[in-house]
Amino acid sequence: MSSMRAVLAITLGFAVSTVVGHASAAPPRAAFLFVGSYHMDNPGRDVVNVAADDVLGARRQREIEDVARQLAGYRPTRVMIEADAARQPQIDRDYAASCAGERPLARSETEQLGFRIACAAGLQTVFAVDADDLAPGVEPASIDYTAALAQNGQQAAYDVFLGEMQAWAAEDQRVLGSGTVRDMLRHLNADAWRAENARSYHLIAQFGSVDDPVGARWVRYWYGRNLAIFNAIARGTVDGDRVLVIYGAGHGNHLQQMAADSGLYRMHAADAWLSTP
Repeated sequence: MSSMRAVLAITLGFAVSTVVGHASAAPPRAAFLFVGSYHMDNPGRDVVNVAADDVLGARRQREIEDVARQLAGYRPTRVMIEADAARQPQIDRDYAASCAGERPLARSETEQLGFRIACAAGLQTVFAVDADDLAPGVEPASIDYTAALAQNGQQAAYDVFLGEMQAWAAEDQRVLGSGTVRDMLRHLNADAWRAENARSYHLIAQFGSVDDPVGARWVRYWYGRNLAIFNAIARGTVDGDRVLVIYGAGHGNHLQQMAADSGLYRMHAADAWLSTP
């Protein structure tokens, strides 16, 4: 190595270590609580879906009000929801009308939990942070699972995987059917559920081939989407905030990992805020 290259290597190494040292020494700037939910309005967009009963019924309304009161104890200063950021103006209007009692809450968890908790906290609005507009070739529509599974002789393995996912969803359905909204949210935010969710993405990534890694491409899309969501959350956070994220539970593993790894937040576990009082 020439003397000039040696000097550059030492200088760059010092610069990187200095930046990393400063970053690790910086204290968290805000608090972060992720509460993963089932989709209360049954959009049916996942590979396997839980069928939610009517959350507008008297029993579920009591349960949701109970959970919302408890989560309000976190004292959030910003509530982030799973809604397209482009819809923020409409969300602002709907939120204001709902808080004023001029509009009933819709069935979605974004309103039943997000709007309800933010209204109780007296917040000006909730923040739509969803992102699903990625580069061509990354979006799910570009991934042809059917052809890849057939070409690589992986249909049987995929059927086994799908059976595991269906059994997992059946357990979610059992918890919801036999328990309360609080029971379901605790189930979806437990370490065991999140670990199984993380495992499923690694299993998906194995499908395809070196030349056509369809599984890895889908996981790349999913990770990229969550990174874009987290970036929106981080950009919407100011010093001293207590951020509450109400989102589909399947996003929890990535979003919480990103929040923790970023060093921006003091992390709070959902179970501490969902346990029976």
